Amino acid sequence: MRQTIAEKIFSRVAGREVSAGTEAVFSPDLITAYDYPGYIDKYEQQMIELGVERVKHPERFVLFIDHLYPAGTPKAQQVHEITRRFAKRYGFKLHEGDGIGHQVISEKGYIRPGMFVTHFDGHISTIGALGALGIGIRNSMIEAFATEEVALVVPGSVRVNFTGSLQRGVTSRDVFHWIVRQIGPDGCRQAVIEYGGEGLKSMEMDERFTLCNLAMFLGGVSAVMETDEQTDTYLKQTTGESHPPMAPDPGARYEKEVTVNLSEVEPILVAPPSPANTIAISEAVGTRIDSGYIGSCASGRIKDFQQAVEILEGRHVAEFFRLNAVPTTTRIQAQMSELGLTPKLIAAGAQVHVSTCDFCIGQMGALTDGERSVSTGTLNIPGRMGSNRAEIYTASPYTIAATAIHGKIVDPRTMF
Repeated sequence: MRQTIAEKIFSRVAGREVSAGTEAVFSPDLITAYDYPGYIDKYEQQMIELGVERVKHPERFVLFIDHLYPAGTPKAQQVHEITRRFAKRYGFKLHEGDGIGHQVISEKGYIRPGMFVTHFDGHISTIGALGALGIGIRNSMIEAFATEEVALVVPGSVRVNFTGSLQRGVTSRDVFHWIVRQIGPDGCRQAVIEYGGEGLKSMEMDERFTLCNLAMFLGGVSAVMETDEQTDTYLKQTTGESHPPMAPDPGARYEKEVTVNLSEVEPILVAPPSPANTIAISEAVGTRIDSGYIGSCASGRIKDFQQAVEILEGRHVAEFFRLNAVPTTTRIQAQMSELGLTPKLIAAGAQVHVSTCDFCIGQMGALTDGERSVSTGTLNIPGRMGSNRAEIYTASPYTIAATAIHGKIVDPRTMF
């Protein structure tokens, strides 16, 4: 059978050949979660109630403390304490203070092409940039923790082929929302998005992580990419090894195929109140904005800050504008200093913060009634970053930097 990348991965972890529509039991290579009220803080008690005193393969589990971090309340600290205790009880690996887990898991060398990883959060799709498959199984996570298996129906795949290369001032984030405009926010409903084509080779790894991270906003259950020399270079740095390429079989069957000429992509905004509301930047130019945020598991990598600095260097943010720069991981934070990005951001008036998820979820840098923000966060729904009466636009680092200078939305291509 000619298989997509997802079908190849599912077949391996099922121990038999499967295809889209097949229902089977799968053994994930990794089971991962982070500290968030109502999830990981409940799993320990559920495991005890199920009579699970130990797991067969504790090395397959990795937990992260990256939300409500640093803890600002006793309640948040309690969630962290429960997470630490849970990891210690069952021998799970725990990363605290290393940054956002969806990126740390790749940086620390856990991820290799062809792996299948489960999480309760769908943004685990980020690892698809390395040819791995991460799927959020919110309602089945306790099953995965207790049995190290999960029952799923193999999803179909939507193929996205890239040609050409991006113009200056345009990013992979614009590419993703360009695709949303082309096929609709449910264009990959319940499918795995498979990215490939010659144009993909023109994108750096940081840009690829962003594309895979946002899969759910096309209705996708996950995303995965063909691997190439860039992927292998990254993996040699994180795992110390070279890995065989991941690619679909010629003639593999897809639910649909989409071609995107990267050279035609222009800056896109996601306007309030939903991630489905994509607009051309020309529709919002001149809109007053109060704050900007560059960070989250979707962005906040070296490439994002390099793009921002291209515009910010030698300039200063507008009076009363708040620009928060939040590296996705502590490793990235260190690299920013080594590359001279941090002092340039500070000189331009940005506030550079320790890695955390809390700006994205409104626990830090919160918006008040009537304010507008432009963000690389994952969501722009009301209340996501503070007040329900605030408005959030999501955009690329280029657009955020240009907007910060003027205090209103600006097409970044006019700033070069």
